[in-house]
Amino acid sequence: MTSRPTPPLITGTTPSDRIPPIIPRIARTGRASAKPSGRTKWKYLQPRELKALKNLLFAARIIVEGIYSGRHKSPYRGSSPEFVDYREYNPGDEIRSIDWKAFARSDRYYIKLFEKETDMNCYLLVDKSASMGYGGQAYKNLLPASDVSKLDYAFYLTASLAYLMVKQGDKVSVSLFDTRLVKQIPPGGTFPHLYQILNVLERQKAGHRTSISRILQEAYPLYKRRGLLIVISDFLDEPEEIFRALNRYRHRRFEIILFHVLHEYEYELPPLDRVKFVDAETGEMIASRPADIRKSYNEEMRSFIRTLRSYARARNIDYHLVTTDRPYSDVLRQYLLSRSSR
Repeated sequence: MTSRPTPPLITGTTPSDRIPPIIPRIARTGRASAKPSGRTKWKYLQPRELKALKNLLFAARIIVEGIYSGRHKSPYRGSSPEFVDYREYNPGDEIRSIDWKAFARSDRYYIKLFEKETDMNCYLLVDKSASMGYGGQAYKNLLPASDVSKLDYAFYLTASLAYLMVKQGDKVSVSLFDTRLVKQIPPGGTFPHLYQILNVLERQKAGHRTSISRILQEAYPLYKRRGLLIVISDFLDEPEEIFRALNRYRHRRFEIILFHVLHEYEYELPPLDRVKFVDAETGEMIASRPADIRKSYNEEMRSFIRTLRSYARARNIDYHLVTTDRPYSDVLRQYLLSRSSR
């Protein structure tokens, strides 16, 4: 079986030590590596956050399909360290695969079967619709200078997840959508592929209105191999329609993770006297005092979140709510640690 090419190692000799050669502040003294086309840093991949993530792994919980060797279970039988079963020897099987101890006991030829370990395809489906543009520099006169938009936050998560996948030897694909799929980067597992993803993210702005359920249907035939589907969105759509579209992925036995990104002022109304609420996707406006509607708004928002969580739990889908006031590296670290302990 052909071994998967591995990226340059700046420090250490294990997959967990692989880091992009263009982020020298993480690296200890080591071999020099070529830098990609003059770029030395990217907005959405920060060395200080990578330092906290570099020892984490994102293992699949499902059996995945792959053609390269890796760390995840494959549905195909092969030769690897984990024994599964015996089967009788058939003409054409390799002689070296015979278990001679079993032959000595039974006077019959048996071959040991092992689980193959394989690489995993991770599909990142990321919402860049108009509603994701809320927060950050576009609202600098109303919000704190340190505020992060939902879109930027989603891209920070995307870049970090892509980095984790490439670092551990898996393949990652990124699809960006608003009204339609506006950008599709096919799966790849090299650091140049990661740099391509980072370059694309930096050129994006919030787009138009979307229908998440329709986008899930549009993306379905593009994901050829079963693997891990991660959807990053504010999920401001009908939950029943979203999960009806996700059922097709569950039927193909994808593992699905939903990162529900909300601005802190969406999750809980701000302490302002009077504001004008504008629907970013339709332009509809309503003027109101947050204090007058806070109770009913909170009830509706909590009900919406409970509905999403309930639909996800019923389908064995990971649902993870995050707000933009939480450091994204802490969110990922906490999620991956809790995931590994289940």
